[in-house]
Amino acid sequence: MVINSIKMVIDQKNLLHNIDYLKNLRGKDILPVVKANAYGHGVELIVKALYAGGQKEVAVARYMEAENILKMNIGDDFKVLVFESIGDIELIKNNPNIDIAVNDFAELKEFIKAGIPSNRMQLKIDLGFGRNGIAISEIPELGKFTTENNLKYKGIFSHLFAVNYEDGLELITLFTDLVNSIGKDKFEMIHLQNSAAVMNYDCEIATHMRVGMLTYGLQEVGYFDPNLRQVFSLEGQIAGVRDIEDNKYVAYELKDDLDIEGCKYLAKIKIGYGDGFLKRNEKSKCIINNKEFKIAQVTMDNTFIEVDGSVKEGDTVLLYNDITKAVNFTGMNIYELLTVLSPRIPRVYKY
Repeated sequence: MVINSIKMVIDQKNLLHNIDYLKNLRGKDILPVVKANAYGHGVELIVKALYAGGQKEVAVARYMEAENILKMNIGDDFKVLVFESIGDIELIKNNPNIDIAVNDFAELKEFIKAGIPSNRMQLKIDLGFGRNGIAISEIPELGKFTTENNLKYKGIFSHLFAVNYEDGLELITLFTDLVNSIGKDKFEMIHLQNSAAVMNYDCEIATHMRVGMLTYGLQEVGYFDPNLRQVFSLEGQIAGVRDIEDNKYVAYELKDDLDIEGCKYLAKIKIGYGDGFLKRNEKSKCIINNKEFKIAQVTMDNTFIEVDGSVKEGDTVLLYNDITKAVNFTGMNIYELLTVLSPRIPRVYKY
């Protein structure tokens, strides 16, 4: 690797710990969501670590994400569930390791007519979220169609979208009743809970929990489970330190405009807004040699840090060391903060 670079380090042990912990929390299997480059963590490293840990299926938002994962040749028994409607029948037929979400009843009938096996399909039910899914009013007809054609599906799922706790309980009851009306035995997988719902609800009928950010040990502000472990660290080395006491400019800006009065030394690191480390990180803190230092300037390719004489080229720097502080400072949520980090930042395993 290029010297003094910034990288995202992925801790495989923490990743698999989180999966095991979440399994035991509710006594259910986990369907990890690895969309958007595994929430910015690097999808190839994440899915290979999950497979090595015994995970045989993951979920993504888009067909292209699934296609890229399957090109990694992880294993013949490795499946990827795609949430979006693919639409192209031949594309579906030619990729047997892709499980498909069925997002409306007409789509289901089209797939069955085309000869796509129902054991590759997961039925998405719209409980009122308004995005997509088979409508509640179509469930009786769906049940009849399923029985008449002797169908058994890979799964059935929905989205627990409620903000109000009591509304969430009502949705769980509704989902349970709908699954039972079709026949619980018709589905290999049943899942309703996303990451937020895992912490707040149990769903007795569910066989799996569909988990995104909790897989990576990330938690929303206001929720905290000390048993989950953060999977990533964003770290690297100082690429250089300059005495700027007599400088008028720092990169393209006047030093007087950077709010660094009295600063004698600036350290450079190889990350910038071209890497997804945005200018809104200016004036936030990073860690060098176990000490906090202020980020003075973010350019496209580099970031400059206000340091003292103790900091030397090659010293280790930690960014986003406290993810909650980073979220609060930047005004971005956790999803935004990490998914914008570009492929220019290498993702590597912790050894």
